[in-house]
Amino acid sequence: MLLSQHAVVDVWDQPPQITYKSQEGKLKTHTFDFLATLDDGKRIAIAVKPDGLVERNGFDREFALIRAQIAKQFADDALLVTNSSFSAAEVRNAELLHMFRQVEDAEADAAVQQVLRGMNCEMSLGQVVAATCLEGRAFRAGFKAIFNGAAMTNLSVPVTEASMLSMPEVR
Repeated sequence: MLLSQHAVVDVWDQPPQITYKSQEGKLKTHTFDFLATLDDGKRIAIAVKPDGLVERNGFDREFALIRAQIAKQFADDALLVTNSSFSAAEVRNAELLHMFRQVEDAEADAAVQQVLRGMNCEMSLGQVVAATCLEGRAFRAGFKAIFNGAAMTNLSVPVTEASMLSMPEVR
């Protein structure tokens, strides 16, 4: 899921543990699952826990203490992620993106980019694919282009050939 976020440029798996004071004033340690660096340089420490554990053990209260005590040299902020943090569609899209990124296809990427640059109104991903005559290769390239920020679509539902694409707003 992290790697599907456009702004994430680096992910450190299991960064060094940090020390914090518990509610009782005792020194404790915590190891975050990930330390993500964003394209603006901001670092986010991420703890991943099952919903049940968070509720049963009150980890959300402990996490609030940890978050408040994080040294700015380590991270700018912290985030608690549970299995309910993402919808099934978001997980599916991230899994497909991960799979599609495994295959380099410069020809399909360039063909899709050319169609997207010529877009002057919304088009479905299927229309983009058809315009390239590259079928599945273009679907993979179009899918990746969405997550690379070259086109926008509703990512709260599964991305399919019916997904409507628009151009990102220029800032």
